[in-house]
Formats: sequence, C-alpha cells, structure tokens
Amino acid sequence: MDRKKCNLFLLLIFFQLTSVSCANPGFGPRGLLFTKTKIGVYGTGEPSKRRVTSCVHSILGLVSFGDASFEFLKSRSKIQTVTETNWTTLAILGMYANLCVEISGNE
Repeated sequence: MDRKKCNLFLLLIFFQLTSVSCANPGFGPRGLLFTKTKIGVYGTGEPSKRRVTSCVHSILGLVSFGDASFEFLKSRSKIQTVTETNWTTLAILGMYANLCVEISGNE
C-alpha cells in the first residue's frame, strides 16, 4: 500500500473511532470526548427527607450492568412518595458511560 493510501486509511480509522461512540448514556447532549450532564426530570417542589442514587454502567457498549429502577431505589431508601427525580449521565471517549437516577422523597 502506498503512503497516500495508508494515510487515508489511518484518517478513516481515526474518524470512525472519534465519531462513533460505543458506550453512551442514550440521551441528552453528548460531547465527542467527554459528557457529564444532569437533567431534572420531575419535581413537585416539596421538601424531601430522603435521597438515593443508583447507576447503570456500560463498557465499550459491549457490557452493561446495574439497576436504577424506581422499585430498586424506593426499596433501598424506604421512600414511598417521590418528590424529585434527576438523571445524571457520564461518558468518556465512548469507552465508558453511565446513567444515574436520583430520587428524593418521603416515607
């Protein structure tokens, strides 16, 4: 392969690696190299006594694990009435991503 074709091939590989994210949180704005966002999903404005967070993780878009369901969060914290819900996302170079769900509420 001549030098010009080799450089073009390397450029295409670099573009593919930097433009396609293997692991991503699935929604919201995304940065090419790094993403960290917090999105308020629900809120009543009422004060809350308890707060709990749980996350799901993805590595290279190949392996995902975790439990961030409302049922899991409510059982872990004994929250009966949810007053606020936030989602936090983190993605690094398309290699690692997570989505954390945080709920606040009262017994």
